[in-house]
Amino acid sequence: MNALTITGLNKDMGRFRLKDITLNIRKGYITGMIGENGAGKSTLIQHILSLKKQDEGQISILGQDLETEREALLNRIGVVMSENYLPQNISPKKLNKLLAVYYKNWRPDKFFSFLKRFNIDEASKIKYFSTGEKAKLSIAVALSHEAELLILDEPTSNLDPTFRRELLDILQTLMMEENTTILFSTHITTDLEKIADYIVMIDEGEIVFDMEREVLFDSYKKVKGDLQIIEDADELLIGTTTNALGFEAMTREHQALEELYGNKVLIENLTIEEIMYFLKNTKRGVDNE
Repeated sequence: MNALTITGLNKDMGRFRLKDITLNIRKGYITGMIGENGAGKSTLIQHILSLKKQDEGQISILGQDLETEREALLNRIGVVMSENYLPQNISPKKLNKLLAVYYKNWRPDKFFSFLKRFNIDEASKIKYFSTGEKAKLSIAVALSHEAELLILDEPTSNLDPTFRRELLDILQTLMMEENTTILFSTHITTDLEKIADYIVMIDEGEIVFDMEREVLFDSYKKVKGDLQIIEDADELLIGTTTNALGFEAMTREHQALEELYGNKVLIENLTIEEIMYFLKNTKRGVDNE
């Protein structure tokens, strides 16, 4: 079953377009969405939340249409956006009272527990918080109303490495203890290597792949070798770069390359960032000398 289903979504924004986005976010899993800045991650999330209206296509969240069931669905969704939208002239203590009215499943005990854990002053006005403190407060809000779906848009970009790790631990615990689904958009790909079950890559407004994390790492490998191999093996290579020492590329045919060239090639595992790099090189037609 899917927590989020997007079918045939198109949006022409002049200089940028979302192009025929079809995507399923599986219920009960963490899906990481990756892509360069400007690739379309935040724009897609804005459409998911009905902050922008698509030209074509359908979006279903938890089996319902957000446009017609907006209030009910927003009670079931926890959101952390890359921009902070919390009211600035009140304190977290007063914010708690407002959110208790808005969210029918609001948990003040959880909220104040997170404030204490994140070292956030509940009495100070939000406008005096640092960027990192505002990000932590947004996370505390999203985690305090029994959300069935968490949509996190660059939640760790303004956080220090120690807290980033703590947040990942919180999300993993949440997945083990509650019936929650998480869509986690980020350019910090190392975060997703730790926690994501599925990885979606978006580039220039298009979905490049949507794969289970382990399948992704099993499918793509890095290959290195002598320059003379390229001419014969070019069709098996993705995003090839060259230098004086030889070539480096990505491949989905690492077993075939090993059988053909033996110890003349070196096969290595890839990071998510490297997979993005080689796929972008393919689109650019890069051949660095």
